[in-house]
Amino acid sequence: MSHPQPIAACPHCNSANIQRIGADGYFCLDCEWDNLSFVTGDNDSLISALRHGDVNARREAVQALINIGDSERDLATSEDLAPLLEALNDNEDDVRYFSTVALGKLGDSAALPKLKEVEQHDSSELVRQGAKTAIERLQA
Repeated sequence: MSHPQPIAACPHCNSANIQRIGADGYFCLDCEWDNLSFVTGDNDSLISALRHGDVNARREAVQALINIGDSERDLATSEDLAPLLEALNDNEDDVRYFSTVALGKLGDSAALPKLKEVEQHDSSELVRQGAKTAIERLQA
């Protein structure tokens, strides 16, 4: 079985600030972060996509929710805590990872028990690291 080559830099902007997503994907925190879709209005359709969409819809929904606290994209609220916690059980590593990021930014300590469970038991190293970072942020 062949393993994918490690990605040292983003092929688009040459930044080393990247996160591996799954077996053959990555997310550049420099060039892709600001290109996340802007979502307006309430979060009902966003939460619906997170709960019921295909993998691309779930990924985009959770990425949009990461923009918590951004004055131009202040999207997630404490009402979104439950769907973000549910997303930690998603079968896609990247959806779980971005959920940990969103939960860390949301700042609701009610997420700590589930994040601690994910940090200890998730099958993905990236997701476990995301949970660890979210926990540190919530406990700061």
